[in-house]
Amino acid sequence: MTRSSAPRGTRDIVDLDVRAFRRLEERAGERFAAYGYEEIRTPSFENADLFSRAVGDTTDIVEKEMYLFEDRGGRPLALRPEGTAGVVRAYLEHGWDQTCPTKKLWYGGPMFRAERPQAGRYREFWQIGGECFGNPSPQADAETLLLVRDILATAGLTNGVRFLVNSIGCSVCRPVYRDVLKNYLEARKSDLCENCVRRIDRNPLRALDCKGDGPRLDDAPLMADHLCEACRLHRDEAYSLLQSVSFPFEEAPRLVRGLDYYTRTVFEVTAPSQGSQDSIGAGGRYDGLVKLLGGPETPAVGFALGIDRVARALQAQGFTPPAVPKIFVAQAGIGTTPVAFTLAQKLRTFVEGGRMPPVEMGASTKSLKAQFRAADSWGADWLVLVGEEELKKGNVVLKDLRRHAQEEIPLAQVADRLFNRVSVEPKL
Repeated sequence: MTRSSAPRGTRDIVDLDVRAFRRLEERAGERFAAYGYEEIRTPSFENADLFSRAVGDTTDIVEKEMYLFEDRGGRPLALRPEGTAGVVRAYLEHGWDQTCPTKKLWYGGPMFRAERPQAGRYREFWQIGGECFGNPSPQADAETLLLVRDILATAGLTNGVRFLVNSIGCSVCRPVYRDVLKNYLEARKSDLCENCVRRIDRNPLRALDCKGDGPRLDDAPLMADHLCEACRLHRDEAYSLLQSVSFPFEEAPRLVRGLDYYTRTVFEVTAPSQGSQDSIGAGGRYDGLVKLLGGPETPAVGFALGIDRVARALQAQGFTPPAVPKIFVAQAGIGTTPVAFTLAQKLRTFVEGGRMPPVEMGASTKSLKAQFRAADSWGADWLVLVGEEELKKGNVVLKDLRRHAQEEIPLAQVADRLFNRVSVEPKL
């Protein structure tokens, strides 16, 4: 019988990747809390029109990449392709726009897009993101970038990380720029791909984000030259705040975002050694999205980090998340099983208190040799042997499997000896 395999564009997350994912999620949770964010967990699927309204019906996500289906009632649903729209929907559904209009929320989980799979790009991918509602100040833009930096740094990713920042204007000045860009693209229509030609009238900014045409449009007019006074002041203050704390950002005047809801400040985070998929995160301000989805006029700014890509970037830098040492309790001889069982449970109470690593117990029906093999297969670092002869003296054998050393110690001292010797993962 043919064995089943994971669907194309998906994967099982195991071993080092699991440790890298967990490390990033834990560190991110700590940093979000330090910045005043609360965690939210939104559904993995939403009403399909939420994304067409929020993300934009001319984006690749809505046009080509969403997983669409109907439930038994014929209602159109979509697996979430990104996290912001669902958080905004929750912000309004829970009435937070009325009860606490200034609110910070963070989320994590899988997103789904029907893209062509390649290194660093999956059809099910994992993100961590944050959304800050109610603060129109450039301070919120700068703070968001600092939060992203802090999350990456505490996870261990610092080398070569770049923060590219731009302003793409607002509803006042962007239409002016849009017309200028549209005229520019019309003059080069014959050289553009089919998608860019189709979007000239509907959303010409998307041409700058096109993987094929974008790099060739290096003489295209810049949004920076068409910003209104309010957007210029907003941009300059955000940049000034970042400079005041020596934040190493780079102005990227041609940077746009692939989602239609962004306004003013936008940014992208890249890391080296990632090939064509060097972007590990992005975000920006979206002051019109809450109103677009039925709420009041509400300023907002947010971001998302790709957990898969951050994990790849960490691995490319040779960073391995520290493994928690493991303890294996083996048994051999008459009357040893109850003692070994009790000892394993005692050691596990330290685990529950956050003081000791994982504990596994060898099967009483297996030979000692088979239990040793099981310990090795499990990746144990320490082995406690409860043997019949040693137990008569009130002792057990403690084996350091990494250093191939062992000693006989009193049974009553096992927990204290291990607690003193086993090092757990240090906090960064």
